[in-house]
Amino acid sequence: MLIHIGANEFVGMNKCEIMVNLQTIDDDSKKRIVSLLPKLKENEEYKSAILTTDGKWLGSILSTEALSQRGICSPFTDALFVKTEH
Repeated sequence: MLIHIGANEFVGMNKCEIMVNLQTIDDDSKKRIVSLLPKLKENEEYKSAILTTDGKWLGSILSTEALSQRGICSPFTDALFVKTEH
């Protein structure tokens, strides 16, 4: 299952090593992790960071609570997702 972490970026649940709430960790750890993430637009701030099983850090402006809910939610059984062709 994929988790949409925002900005048209997805990560597979089986690829998530840890999810870090950047709003609650100490400042030094936050600075170290954020320095490994792409720069955001002005007035945006990372709220979460995800370490993947291959050692890559991904950032999200969504909270870890929102991301974890996206990871446990699944569409109803009759949902059909089809990409429209142009």
